[in-house]
Amino acid sequence: MTAPRSPKKMPSVHYLCAKCEWRLESSSGDIASIPCPNCATDNHVVAPRHDSIIESCASCQGVELYIQKDFNRATGLAFVVVGAVFVPWTYGLSLLAVTIVDVALFRILKDVQVCYECRAVHRGYQLNPSWKPFDLVVHDRHVYGQAPPGAEEGH
Repeated sequence: MTAPRSPKKMPSVHYLCAKCEWRLESSSGDIASIPCPNCATDNHVVAPRHDSIIESCASCQGVELYIQKDFNRATGLAFVVVGAVFVPWTYGLSLLAVTIVDVALFRILKDVQVCYECRAVHRGYQLNPSWKPFDLVVHDRHVYGQAPPGAEEGH
């Protein structure tokens, strides 16, 4: 007898509530948006179908997204700090271990598509080939209204 398979995780959109910025999730297959459990605001976000290619953000309809690895930045930073703290006792081998784990995670982890405008994360969808990795100039244009002086977009 074989062990039962774990259900395949459905593609989803993770976004912030427009009113209270509570973290919310809409899974592919949900037929309607659900109100925020924190403030009861209806956010009108419905995740695209599981076989969709993301053309615009499901949360804010922004048309500029970027691709990144699906890994928590705070966890990654904490991991590097712990490796650095142990350098005196490991003669630097702890940083080598952190580097090896980082390379392994880079190969294992899937990519997600993130909106520059509202930071909504689209997980489990086929990657849109028009999205590129994070670009600080595009980010600054969305956050500050313009790129910094002397910055060139797309480089």
